[in-house]
Amino acid sequence: MIPAFVALALLFAGLAVEGAALTVLGEAQAASIVYHGNRNSHIFHQPGCRYYNCKNCVVEFSSRQQALAAGFRPCKICKP
Repeated sequence: MIPAFVALALLFAGLAVEGAALTVLGEAQAASIVYHGNRNSHIFHQPGCRYYNCKNCVVEFSSRQQALAAGFRPCKICKP
């Protein structure tokens, strides 16, 4: 059995607890994420990042792979 505080921490980290096994949240939820890319720095961010809505973050990507293919790199703060 996982202690309640560990389960809560995992839930906030984007993981779901099912018994003793951990699973990543569903693909449908991951598919709904819109990443924002900074057109000047070529860095992309996930929702919740403090830089997600910066004035130069006007490029939108529907997946992490799409952002990487376009030459953008992941933010070192939010680590999308």
